[in-house]
Amino acid sequence: MNFYETRMGNIFFNSQMPRLIKALEEIASALRKPAPAIRLDKDSMADPDFLHDLFYGLYEPDVFGNRAQPSPLDRDVMQAEAALLSVPGQSRELFGQYQEAVSRRNDAEMERAFRSGYRAAFRMLISGICEPSAPISGGVQDGQ
Repeated sequence: MNFYETRMGNIFFNSQMPRLIKALEEIASALRKPAPAIRLDKDSMADPDFLHDLFYGLYEPDVFGNRAQPSPLDRDVMQAEAALLSVPGQSRELFGQYQEAVSRRNDAEMERAFRSGYRAAFRMLISGICEPSAPISGGVQDGQ
């Protein structure tokens, strides 16, 4: 008895084989089409000029944002420093408070730098897979 004559062979050739062929045809069809690009809206994280700014050195990471007002951690460090400098002689307790305030501020700065780097890397990824908004030639958008 041949395989195609068995019940299992009948299931394979009449049911499984046609589904397998159809799945392979769908895969081949999908591979022939160009990959769909992500279209960006105004509220998306990707900036259309991000790669241009990054390439020409115009990108400013968020970690170096507006510093008009000192952060609460910076104020804690300044207060601990002022208290330490106001006491003549050695004061271990004040110096410990100063070191603790500096350590908290430095930890927060490292966390901000990590988040900023992560956002920049994600923007690079998104910019690489998004459909460009306008053709660019020579670093200047066409028509300008």
